[in-house]
Amino acid sequence: MRLADPATVAYLQSRKGVKPRDFLWITGKNRSSGLPESVGFWSDWHTVTVPVISGETGLETTRTYTGSGTLIRIDAIPLVSDLTIRTVRVKLSQLNEAVALAIRGYDPRFAKVEIHRGMLDLDTNSMVAPALPHFVGRVNQAPIDTPAAGAEGSITLSVVSHSRELTKTNPQKRSDETQRLRSGDRGRRWSGVAGQWDFFWGVHNKKAITTP
Repeated sequence: MRLADPATVAYLQSRKGVKPRDFLWITGKNRSSGLPESVGFWSDWHTVTVPVISGETGLETTRTYTGSGTLIRIDAIPLVSDLTIRTVRVKLSQLNEAVALAIRGYDPRFAKVEIHRGMLDLDTNSMVAPALPHFVGRVNQAPIDTPAAGAEGSITLSVVSHSRELTKTNPQKRSDETQRLRSGDRGRRWSGVAGQWDFFWGVHNKKAITTP
């Protein structure tokens, strides 16, 4: 069950109407400096600076999001409580300069992604409360659909949930050098050369094998 903050609950109970908005935050690597750079988009107009709850720290922070058609659509986000790896598709405008910077200027490969959902007050058009994280993960694919003349293109990000990090393996666990640090364990002694061996079953082979 996804919890809501007291301010949002009170607003919904007032039955004024619902005006939800989505917020996308991408942190990729600057291709020139190699440093992390962040950019935000939201599903409304203009550029806004709003409070959100960080998906990493759980603390309130303020971020700036660019609108005006940058964030076209976010697919439904599966609400599960297990460690299932979830995949969500996010469609962005190819024509917007901020989007072009995020995908072409920054390296989106494995970029961190946070998707927030916030509520706007119908009377003041301001945030009812800090936007809550709906999805936290990384970019898996970022294909750019280049349109034909007169057609409309787009950029569709495929993002996967952070539970995918649990599927990564440590390559050091498969090396002889690392195993030897454990009281001289030689269980991986031949792992680096075994693929080069030729086996001749049933016949005599005079080819020498060098022992490391």
